[in-house]
Amino acid sequence: MRLKCDLHIHTKEDPRHQLNYTAEDLIDEASRCGYDVISITNHNVVTYSEDLALYAAERGILLIPGVEATVMGKHVLIYGVDGMDEDWGNLTFFDLKRIKSRGTFIVAPHPFYPHYNCLGNLLNRSSNLFDAVEYSHLYTRKVNFNLKAQHFARKHEMPILGLSDAHSLKQLDYTYTLVNSEKDTDSIFRAIKEGKTTIVTRPARLTTSSLVGIQLLATFFLLQILN
Repeated sequence: MRLKCDLHIHTKEDPRHQLNYTAEDLIDEASRCGYDVISITNHNVVTYSEDLALYAAERGILLIPGVEATVMGKHVLIYGVDGMDEDWGNLTFFDLKRIKSRGTFIVAPHPFYPHYNCLGNLLNRSSNLFDAVEYSHLYTRKVNFNLKAQHFARKHEMPILGLSDAHSLKQLDYTYTLVNSEKDTDSIFRAIKEGKTTIVTRPARLTTSSLVGIQLLATFFLLQILN
């Protein structure tokens, strides 16, 4: 079975950003786009419940519980986190090792983008904690920070996943991953580790990416002022 997957998406429930669509809105749009598997990975909070999973299943989608956690100030995607009681916004790499031992699947998002919350060289020093790296949708034909991630993945014989990191429904469908797998969480992550994946990607539209970037930057500065 070939599954259309996006495992890095944000929604209105994300405490870090002021987005205008709910988890249910996202599921509806993902269904219209033909997705089989998605994960809502809001910052430092798990947006997942049995009701939400059922809502997705009724629309043909497997919802995998996930979170974009903060590990020593850096963003890390963690999956299989339902029921875990963690301070997702204040993890250490020792915590990440402990969490990994519980059977989670861990991905390095946008690792070499020029932003303070990207892993950068820390990924080289802790590569054993990660199961895959992200190929982010946010690039253009002339500027693509994913190239270093591709090199890293090849060097470490690690899977690379095309993910949207969507902060707008308009960002869906530019980059995603096809996984040859049965439609259950364990099978999907096993297939990823075995390299049974194909990235489907095209450069982001400059207008959409710029608008989202401005919105995110404005939200960041607003949170800094309020805090």
